[in-house]
Amino acid sequence: MDVLLTVAITFVVSLALAYLFFSVELKREKKRLKREYNALLRAGEKSQSESEHILATIDIGILYYNAAGDLSSKNPAAADLLPVIPTSFRDFLDHYGNLNGMAAQLALGKDFVSAVLQLDDHMTYISVQLVGKGDKTGRVVLARDATRQFKEETQRNQYVSNVSHELRTPLTTIKTYSESLIDWGIQEKQRSQITKDVTKIYEESEHMEQLINDLSLLSNLDERTIGSRSHIEPLDPATVVKSLVERMQIQAHEQGIILEAFAVSQVPRIYCDRTQLERILTNLITNAIKYSNEPGQVTVYIGSVREEAYIKVKDDGIGIDSQHLEHIFERFYRVDDSRARQSGGRGLGLAIVKELVELNEGTISVTSALTRGSEFTIMFPSEQKTLRQCLYQLCHESTDLSYVGKAAESDLIELAQSFGIMAKWKSLEQQDYERLLSAINKV
Repeated sequence: MDVLLTVAITFVVSLALAYLFFSVELKREKKRLKREYNALLRAGEKSQSESEHILATIDIGILYYNAAGDLSSKNPAAADLLPVIPTSFRDFLDHYGNLNGMAAQLALGKDFVSAVLQLDDHMTYISVQLVGKGDKTGRVVLARDATRQFKEETQRNQYVSNVSHELRTPLTTIKTYSESLIDWGIQEKQRSQITKDVTKIYEESEHMEQLINDLSLLSNLDERTIGSRSHIEPLDPATVVKSLVERMQIQAHEQGIILEAFAVSQVPRIYCDRTQLERILTNLITNAIKYSNEPGQVTVYIGSVREEAYIKVKDDGIGIDSQHLEHIFERFYRVDDSRARQSGGRGLGLAIVKELVELNEGTISVTSALTRGSEFTIMFPSEQKTLRQCLYQLCHESTDLSYVGKAAESDLIELAQSFGIMAKWKSLEQQDYERLLSAINKV
């Protein structure tokens, strides 16, 4: 009896211990599974948050319509690109897919369709891609702003058309006069007629050469290759202006124009390529002479204001109507087409002027009115201002230096070396920074 009781008690105790053990293990396992579940949940939430963040930062509009055709996902860019965000794919096609054929192509079973929509003054490229298989097939809609692309394409086509037209005009003249010499024969023409024909051929070939040179210069400016060949240095703009005005006196005198230059204040030195500055001023002064009525006057003023040096080219000529002012720096744009052609204008001079000014970190503006003349104003930062801006950029910013900035940096390195300062810009001591600033103010 005692033995049976002992066995029974042992069994009950063992069973209780086993239950207790498995109960503890079960709770431990539940906690482990809960931790893993929570970790997976957090990872999923993080992944979803990262996906949403990525979608929110890209500038391409994205819509996702599920297999039922309902909108289930979109990003902020879609609302910026599309005036209406339909909640169903059927409504989407009604809004954006009927006139351009996207709806018809999808009905024919195509997996990918695209079209360009003109919405107000914007061009938007839209594509629809089928994703998934069977009853889980959804549709991803991508929308991208194509306004700039289409504008550049239009400008490119217009540019090619203008170049072709400008080359065709002198070529036609050369061909006509050459045919005249061939058909009539040199022996049958008087010497004066032959001279006239050959002179015309020479003038038109020279016109073509100048046009090609201008186009080549603009191409280099577009590709920014001219900057690497520029010799940008501190120079006195007043000296350049007065020297150039002196050289252009004969041209002005032949047109019955009085050409003068005045320094209205002390003019600081500027960072600029001398050859390019002379090209800028030659174009502006030549235009001023060309579009002035005899007798007339062209005056070039040089001065300074707020650490900027300015050069004004002022004439009392025919002036420019206000409707043309915002376009005069565009390539091949002519205010008076007939007069420009008669005087050899190619519609590229002011475009070249603007690009050369900007290459040298300057700005150009114009004021004009019909019959009241025109005034072109160029402004360049002073040498001191350029050096200070360059020093700040080297020490505090990570952006690349312009060609003017690189020239200024070279001078800053020499200045630093003269003080025994190592030009390690990002780690420059504050006291060394202040010493350089003080030296720049004395330049």
